[in-house]
Amino acid sequence: MYDTPLYLARLDMYARFLTAVDAESHVVWHRQDGRYADEREAIDAVDRAYAATRAAFNPIDLEGTGPHKEARLLLEQLKALHRDGGENPDWKSFKAARETFVTAAKGCLEELRDE
Repeated sequence: MYDTPLYLARLDMYARFLTAVDAESHVVWHRQDGRYADEREAIDAVDRAYAATRAAFNPIDLEGTGPHKEARLLLEQLKALHRDGGENPDWKSFKAARETFVTAAKGCLEELRDE
């Protein structure tokens, strides 16, 4: 039988990170779509989203196991979405990195279940 508390902790950690990444990508989408009143409001939204994403990433980074490399690559793709004020985001690369993280996280969780 597997270590249920560890499995649930990692599941929660990966899900929190993915939720924060998705929220930050929505900020990029809303900025590109002109949904913020002005650039100051957009930058404030980016800053808040970035802080939440980094906070969700830190436990994965500190643990240094599981999908930490994939999480770091996803952060790099997320960062790239913000280049040039979010004017020309590369959604295809971001979505590919997101899917790579999800696949790696699922694999890590599956390994915990198989122990």
